[in-house]
Amino acid sequence: MLKAVVFDLDGTLTILNLPLEAMRRDTKAYFISRGAPRELFEPADGISSSTTKAREYFLSGGISPDKWNKYESEMDAILDKHEASATKQVILIEDTVEVINGIKDLGLKTAILTNNGRGSVNTILEQTKLGGLFDIIQTRHESPRAKPFPDGLLKIVARLDVERNESVYVGDAGIDAVAAKRAGVEFWGVTTGETNHESLRRAGASLTLDSLSRVLAEVRIRIGVDK
Repeated sequence: MLKAVVFDLDGTLTILNLPLEAMRRDTKAYFISRGAPRELFEPADGISSSTTKAREYFLSGGISPDKWNKYESEMDAILDKHEASATKQVILIEDTVEVINGIKDLGLKTAILTNNGRGSVNTILEQTKLGGLFDIIQTRHESPRAKPFPDGLLKIVARLDVERNESVYVGDAGIDAVAAKRAGVEFWGVTTGETNHESLRRAGASLTLDSLSRVLAEVRIRIGVDK
């Protein structure tokens, strides 16, 4: 029985306006400026995969964990600047508040898992009606490792006190699908962000939906309210 629905944020609950390509480019450029070889990174690498490669490269090359933590902190500050700029124009996707309230009214727990930083998420919560709607809101700063690692989802499931097979993760990107698969949590893809139906299915989505209203309808079916 479904007991909890966890949502991504950008592209899932809010209209995607993060400069993702610039953030991915700046991530690679930062690590290259610190000595990582340019060929270490592939065009398809995102922020998390580039950071993982850089971490393995630098630590295996002999830098201290403290030095790596300094690199990671400086990189985080670069991402924060991009996110802060994007939060100036936050728009909720249609029916977001109604859908979340509808899920809560059915007795399910709700959470957000995002790779955004805590600062930008707090700003989004202040500027929209999302504050107070979720049992847990977890950013990259509270996750042991950011998506596509499963750590964040596993931490949320444990905190919600539900089983992995009693949860679903709703997101708009392949990185969300990978995190869910690694965590053993079902993934529903929504085409409200950066990824189309076909790509979400290839990434592992058990369902692909074109609106948040469809998510609520599917939840109702899963818990037996609608047959």
